[in-house]
Amino acid sequence: MIPETYQLADLTNFIRRVFALNIPEPVWVAAELAQVSESRGHRWLTLVQKDPDTDQIIAQLEGVAWNNKVRELRQTHGIQLIDGLLQQGMSVRIRVSTNFHERYGLRLSVEDVDPAHTIGELERRRQLTLQRLSAEDLLDRNARLLLPPAPQRLAVISSETAAGLADFREQLDDNPYGYQFKIKVFTAAMQGAQTSPEIIRRLREISRNWADRFDAVVIVRGGGGRTDLAAFDEEQLCRAVAEYQLPVIVGIGHETDETVLDRVAHRSLKTPTATAVFLIEQSLRTEGHVLQLGRRIAQSARQITGWERPHLDRLAQANRQLAQSALVSEAHRLGRLEFDLQRLPPAALSTADDQLRHFEQLLTALRPETTLARGYALVSQAGRLIVSPDDIEAGELEVRLKDGRVKVRRL
Repeated sequence: MIPETYQLADLTNFIRRVFALNIPEPVWVAAELAQVSESRGHRWLTLVQKDPDTDQIIAQLEGVAWNNKVRELRQTHGIQLIDGLLQQGMSVRIRVSTNFHERYGLRLSVEDVDPAHTIGELERRRQLTLQRLSAEDLLDRNARLLLPPAPQRLAVISSETAAGLADFREQLDDNPYGYQFKIKVFTAAMQGAQTSPEIIRRLREISRNWADRFDAVVIVRGGGGRTDLAAFDEEQLCRAVAEYQLPVIVGIGHETDETVLDRVAHRSLKTPTATAVFLIEQSLRTEGHVLQLGRRIAQSARQITGWERPHLDRLAQANRQLAQSALVSEAHRLGRLEFDLQRLPPAALSTADDQLRHFEQLLTALRPETTLARGYALVSQAGRLIVSPDDIEAGELEVRLKDGRVKVRRL
């Protein structure tokens, strides 16, 4: 017997009726938003549930918040809250109706949201992150770094289109004291799922290529609701800031809520403008301190000069006396030298004259003519003086006497 075969449309129609009969009313569902995309005002959602021990997905459904429902939720709960809540990675509690379409399958349609659930989950995660960082003594590690007295070389991480960045730069540029701040902006997402990884990449880039060129890193963004700040509670981001080698100053635009990033940073300010004011005031305090030190140095110099004035006067008088004595002594020495100079040349010339006469007499006595005059003779052969009979060879010899020369021949 051949089993009954259904047409696909019959089966999908049956499934649709089953859902319509068994889940006739919307239900509340808790899930995590694994993916969120927007098209023509609609929000397309991928909802998942993860195993708390392995973090593996154990359930997954697709959902949608239609454009008109998004507008309604914004009017009910506020634009910032809804836009921040419907972000990738958020834990949500939403009221959904189940719809099974014969062609597009099962899809959940968002009817309402429970912001308290998301905020509560964010707070739970925040507290857990704080506990882990505290256990590793990371909460105050960056705060223990030495911030220069007047930090003016700043690596700024922000979105280049953020209003908070514009406020920050304007406040620094227009400061009434004329302080000059050198700023380099490193762009990163300041909201959504990419915030944490992009800021971490920028921190690593600064550390790798620019660490010795900056006094501090500044992270700024404009205002936002509690859900907008969720990225700044991410453990990886907060750990990177806590362990960073430069002081990190944050001004992420909130008045009441404190993120984990605020807790681990070297200094946390409420807004980008407040961050700029803090940096200006640091320079102002440093300038005031330097001026005060200058006044103290001048005052101390005057006091020391007053205390040492008698001693300085005594030293000056002693120096004058020593100088006068030295001048007199040198005058006497110069007089003796002048006398010696006047006396020494004639004596030296007389001595030299005697030496010359002695040399002249010695040269006269040693001249060959003087020797010949005493009866001696010089005998030579072939231009060579003969000093021994053995040196004489056969032939002609020349004999030089006082009054002439004669030639003799040896036989």
